[in-house]
Amino acid sequence: MLKTAVMIMATSYVAWYIERFEHEAVYPFDKSYTTPAEAGAPGLVEDVLVTEDGEQLIVWRAAARDGFPTVLYFPGNAGGLKERAERFGHLIDQGFGLAALAYRGSSGSSGQPEEEVLVRDALALALGETGPLVIYGESLGAAVAVRIAAVGIGERLVLEAPFTSIPDLLLAQYPTETLGHLITQRWESLAAVPEVTQPLLVIHGERDRLVPIHMGERMLAAAGSAEKQLIRVAEAGHSGLWTMGVRAALFGFLGR
Repeated sequence: MLKTAVMIMATSYVAWYIERFEHEAVYPFDKSYTTPAEAGAPGLVEDVLVTEDGEQLIVWRAAARDGFPTVLYFPGNAGGLKERAERFGHLIDQGFGLAALAYRGSSGSSGQPEEEVLVRDALALALGETGPLVIYGESLGAAVAVRIAAVGIGERLVLEAPFTSIPDLLLAQYPTETLGHLITQRWESLAAVPEVTQPLLVIHGERDRLVPIHMGERMLAAAGSAEKQLIRVAEAGHSGLWTMGVRAALFGFLGR
């Protein structure tokens, strides 16, 4: 009886939390503003993307060297652009250009995040770029990247720790509960990825407890890409995926 009562209380609390704080859970962005120089990324400059509805979104940029593509980068939902400064530096040191988007409500960008709005913002950024593009998305950013690549944007796609959908994430965390019907921010990436035909690289930690690696495997299998591969990072969880070996494979993939 006690176990049953605890399970009922847990179910009630999770459902209550989702109904009231779904956006905070899906989009726990760091709103604080930091310049690239303050973040230790002197090779980057700040730009502002003004949306059709008047919001101002921060974009960190670097020009590509001759013959190199620009990486259109969509971060995960933890932290902000400054937390990615080191990996941005690795990309530009290799010669790649960069356009990294701070979502609405993140890293000094104005506005409130919503799934379809974030997709529109990402499309606006992509369509304003010139030259060859490769699309990179991590975690939540992988869901954004899939939607962009699915309409034919980008010559290559990299997905870091991609999830199949937000309801699937809930099911993975609460396997005995039925909570998917409460979700409005669904991010149904598994349904979108068959439209992706660009060469695809998936990077996933074998010990990822937040986004289990089987989600990355399902995304890879469902993708419409003729060329696709999965890098399984042993001993890694949801972060710490940019090992030296992974970086070498990634840069080789991006630069083909």
